[in-house]
Amino acid sequence: MFVMEEVETFLAIARSGSLAQAARVVHVSQSTVSYRLDSLEKRLGQSLFLRARGSKSTTLTTAGRHYRDLAEQWERLVGEAARIREVRHSALALGGSDAISIYLFDALVGELVARLPQLRLTVETGRSGELCDRVVSGHLDVAFVFYEPVHTDLRVRTLARYPMVAAFNSPPSERKSAGTDDDFTSLSALGGGNEVYLPWGPDYDMWRKQNMLRDPAHIVTTAHCLPPVMRTANSWTVVPAFMADQLRLKTGCHVAPLLDGPPERTVYCVERKQRKAANTAALYALDGLFGGG
Repeated sequence: MFVMEEVETFLAIARSGSLAQAARVVHVSQSTVSYRLDSLEKRLGQSLFLRARGSKSTTLTTAGRHYRDLAEQWERLVGEAARIREVRHSALALGGSDAISIYLFDALVGELVARLPQLRLTVETGRSGELCDRVVSGHLDVAFVFYEPVHTDLRVRTLARYPMVAAFNSPPSERKSAGTDDDFTSLSALGGGNEVYLPWGPDYDMWRKQNMLRDPAHIVTTAHCLPPVMRTANSWTVVPAFMADQLRLKTGCHVAPLLDGPPERTVYCVERKQRKAANTAALYALDGLFGGG
């Protein structure tokens, strides 16, 4: 007999490789994950995972590998049954990193709904690693992230690459005297003391270190917190080019390419290699938006 919570928890452990990671994927405590696994193993009369003492990782036993095949078949059948119940509707659960969901989802979701008027959407935002885990576990159908995951169950596509640009809040007279214009700017023209820092990744931090930038005046950890801080006089920051137009509208800041700027940001589309029946139409529509993937 299949119990949904146990099957979802088992698959989360099998796909992530640890009980702790599985707990984050299915949004329960690690003790609950252990309890569900123990209940499942008692019902089957078999150990499904090898768990070495002191190790955080797990390995499937022979019985575990066999049960994973059955569990994934069950997962597909549940999806197909749901499609029968909602035959007129297409469903899609998508997630995006903070900046992507704020600055790119507006056009993306609008196009999807225009193509599939009866589309039922679930939208999440979060950190790239967490979103990829949610795709692996089947809780999300697709995620848009800044980091390329490596996982045997995932299909990863590069959607676009965006140069990093400078956004700064200073009057035209000051920009001119600092040697900047609408075509380019430089770090020396911006002034390190007024920086608003966002954590764009290790390569971005390395670029800051190579350019010997001082401690920033302000730190924001998510893109939705950026506009209020950027209204501060003489503040500046560095963002992917896809944020430029909306940031200019929200704050009145000036945006320009950055001389010797940091590495560009890449947006990846991540989904399970095996698509669920209930979301096939929506995923094909998404493929169409990106030129067939």
